Amino acid sequence: MSDGGKKEKILVISNNHELPDMIKGVVGTALEVIHIPNHEKALDIARRELPVMIVMGYIEPQGTAFQLYRKFQDGWITKNTLLLVIESSSQDPSKHTLSTEEGQQIGSDEYIILSDTESTNMLKERLQKRLREQANTFKEAILNPDVFCVTWEQIPGRGAFELQQEEVIENARKAKAKGKIHAISVTDNPSGSPAISAAILCTEIKRLGIEPLVHFAFRDKNRNQCEGLLYGLAALGVRDLLILTGDYPSTSGFKGRGKPVFDLDSVNGLQLVEVMNHGLEHEAMGKKYILAPTDFFAGAAVSPFKQSEPELMGQYYKVKKKIEAGAKFLITQVGYDARKLHELIQWLKVNGYKTPVLANIYILPYGTGRAMNANQLPGCVVTDKLLKKLDEERDAKDKGRQSRLDRAAKMYAIAKGLGYNGV
Repeated sequence: MSDGGKKEKILVISNNHELPDMIKGVVGTALEVIHIPNHEKALDIARRELPVMIVMGYIEPQGTAFQLYRKFQDGWITKNTLLLVIESSSQDPSKHTLSTEEGQQIGSDEYIILSDTESTNMLKERLQKRLREQANTFKEAILNPDVFCVTWEQIPGRGAFELQQEEVIENARKAKAKGKIHAISVTDNPSGSPAISAAILCTEIKRLGIEPLVHFAFRDKNRNQCEGLLYGLAALGVRDLLILTGDYPSTSGFKGRGKPVFDLDSVNGLQLVEVMNHGLEHEAMGKKYILAPTDFFAGAAVSPFKQSEPELMGQYYKVKKKIEAGAKFLITQVGYDARKLHELIQWLKVNGYKTPVLANIYILPYGTGRAMNANQLPGCVVTDKLLKKLDEERDAKDKGRQSRLDRAAKMYAIAKGLGYNGV
């Protein structure tokens, strides 16, 4: 079920009614099944209805199913749609959906030959497998009270062919192989410094089969560019966003400090995403148009670690506005005060918000801690007391490595115990 309350759809293209009836029997009422007996209308209907899956059975004349399959694969709107071609082993060869040669050109996950005895079970198994490929594992994990969601933040750095970017992709591969990470989170020009595009890296991570979480900062982009980038991400199947206003640009840009844009802030950005998810309405040449809805799952950042009351109340006021603008989850900034983590959970409960929250856990070395303590990394809080402890830990044989890992493990346990939805 989509956020808008509408059922997702499966498009069944077949000249007979047995296949759509079989599909309906398998999926029940969870998905809407649309049967198209006329293949000539199939492409237009698929572009308009935006189904989660397209299933093809026998279509006359023979060879039409394969031609349609290629058109769906090559189409801009349908290229990321799940495809499944179904063949019945008992049919007359003249009524086969695909020829032998055509079947060999289609991936095994997209082609199934049903036997008479196990047809329903085989179809159910394959449909479930294919639909799982389309599932948003990050969204499912963070919304499931029985799952502690785990994300892994990556900082890609500057340049295009640097080892830092290679490391991001390798880490994404490792995370996919281990199966314990629900999303790879990628920063967007962190600390206001230039870096390779988080949006582009996340499309590559998506291809690896693990869910990317794009940090989307409005600092460097005006509203037109933001809308264009968001629609590009939607078209490439990247759905999870952390909407940020962004830190003020640093002086490390080409020939100095980059010009700040801040056309929209995080609240405006969340409102934009919410409108896009319901179908953005615009006017052109005197006519009104409604664009196809996107399927973004967008969240926002919060820092409960502010020391003074005015700063802290400003944070919570902004969080209220972010939730009301459409934030579906929250992620804390870096901080190490467990009481402040608890305070955020209490504030959400007192105000009646059920928005899931992830705690930000950073394995803190002394050098970075010193920069955070000096307020050189905006939003990250390291107290004098913690910095002193980090300095003392450097005297250990391992230079404080085990102490840093222990601190992160404790933060993980504390967050889980306090009722956070993940890290």
